[in-house]
Amino acid sequence: WWLCQHTTTQIATLEKQVNMEVAAIRALRSRRLHNPTTAKGKPADDEESQASAADGESDSESTADTDLAKAMQVIHRRTLEGFITWCNYVSSATLGSLCRKGLDMDALRDMSAQVMENATRPPDRLFVEALVLRVMESVGEQMLQCPERLSYLLFHTYQEAGGLWDLGPTNFTIDMDKLHDGLVQMNLHTNPYTRHKMPNGKHELGLNFDDINESGIQCRENVTKTFKEPASMMVVVDFLLCYRVPIMLKLYCLTLSGYIYLGSHQGDDITTTHNGTFLAPKWLRINFLQYVAMGDAAVWMLIEAVLVLYVAWQRWPSLGYRSPGIPGLRFMLTHLLNMCCSAMGGLWVFAERDFLRKPWECAESDVIGVCQDPRADRLVDVLKVAVSYWVCRVIIFILMNGKVEPIFLYGTPDSARRRDSGRGWSANVVRDLRVNLAWVAMLGTCMLAEVYLLLPTIKGLDWSTTCGLDLLGDMSGLPASTGVCSESAQGASFQCLTCLSSVGTGWLLVLISSLVDIYFVFYLASAVVGGIMGHHRHLNDLKNTSLPIDLREHQGREASLFERTFGPGWQHVWRVMVKGLL
Repeated sequence: WWLCQHTTTQIATLEKQVNMEVAAIRALRSRRLHNPTTAKGKPADDEESQASAADGESDSESTADTDLAKAMQVIHRRTLEGFITWCNYVSSATLGSLCRKGLDMDALRDMSAQVMENATRPPDRLFVEALVLRVMESVGEQMLQCPERLSYLLFHTYQEAGGLWDLGPTNFTIDMDKLHDGLVQMNLHTNPYTRHKMPNGKHELGLNFDDINESGIQCRENVTKTFKEPASMMVVVDFLLCYRVPIMLKLYCLTLSGYIYLGSHQGDDITTTHNGTFLAPKWLRINFLQYVAMGDAAVWMLIEAVLVLYVAWQRWPSLGYRSPGIPGLRFMLTHLLNMCCSAMGGLWVFAERDFLRKPWECAESDVIGVCQDPRADRLVDVLKVAVSYWVCRVIIFILMNGKVEPIFLYGTPDSARRRDSGRGWSANVVRDLRVNLAWVAMLGTCMLAEVYLLLPTIKGLDWSTTCGLDLLGDMSGLPASTGVCSESAQGASFQCLTCLSSVGTGWLLVLISSLVDIYFVFYLASAVVGGIMGHHRHLNDLKNTSLPIDLREHQGREASLFERTFGPGWQHVWRVMVKGLL
């Protein structure tokens, strides 16, 4: 009786969807007849394109049967859209992938084609195929949160029934044990951080819905743990690795701000004056380009080493399978290559380094003589290695972190329909260019704030000038100073440690502030630009719950919009929509 209740409910729901699609198809046809200026073959929206592409019959030849067939084809494709995506993803696995074992790749492609090209198949067969998935989702209960696992089980259900190309009498069988595989384990043990002895005799970590879902992507017959959740300090490591690109991008902005600051006259004289121009640096700016390049190489070498080890540890149960987020051979080789290139680049800059201290006399003047930087006459030879490193770093950074694939799947996989709806290649280029320009403007605002507001707050605060600790030697470029840490015997004294910790804390606050200032600039820009766009699109007072809706035929504004969208039969469509919400 319970299976009958599930099936009856899903049949009623699916029938409502089909009837609503039939009404939408008829409304679209009425709109085309009501508005003859609409270009034939140029659909106004995606629903119209699906309806008009279902078959080649003209509007005058459409009947109730053809409308029902078209509606069922649309609902069938829409219901099994996730199944199509799963089939296409799994069937594109390489020969060495473990996902190909035990699966017929030709059957996967054929099923995907049978769903996408369903115009020649009877509507009752399409209804039953869509109903099978709906019943599986209904009786599976929490398994509804694992669509990839459901697609894997649905493939086997279709395959055991003879596939989608067999139009004869068919029995579709749902294995309840396989459908609920994973829920039993979760009921016994859900803690993903500790191991517990399971009925199979193995000590396993607790499952979650992500593991069940990914087992379907990896085509595992039995659900198992596919991902190790980080705990304790590993959470911090995971956070830093996940956000390594925006963090490093923001640090690069701070680096450029620091380079500008060294010639801005915003700090003390010895630090921010007489260091040359932006393209013709001297003294501290020459040193800055070199030691920051060495520091960048060390940071990237550490990041890549930790990334490879951490990802291998976290995804160890899934290595060899094909699934989003699982590191493959290409991933490992790419990041190991970046680590080696960073190490060699840093050693190259270190081997060719040329550091000089800036004399105290150059704090007040830049006269020729003692204040003349001897490296300025051979600037190309001095900086060619450091500049080469930075050029290579920019290229590697863009190639490794540039957007190659979309981060989501479009609802209409057909590229032709994406172009028709304004999502073609040229539209994407224009959109990306506009977005990149907006980010350049926001990051530029952050850099101005750092040069003229943030960095001047630590004017004269450094370990050499303030505390007398000449730790970096010629690398910093600052002349030696005396202070509480000048003598070797004072290195562990209370005064020296206090001075060092105070200066270090000041620089730490500047670093943290430089990482978070983008959030304030971003939200400010979003508020201003979003307000202008909303006003331009007449979205003012949109959330007002007391806003009147004028549905008077041929008079009301909303009635005209409905008629323009759904045609003269818009009132029937509106009634069905409202009734469906009750």
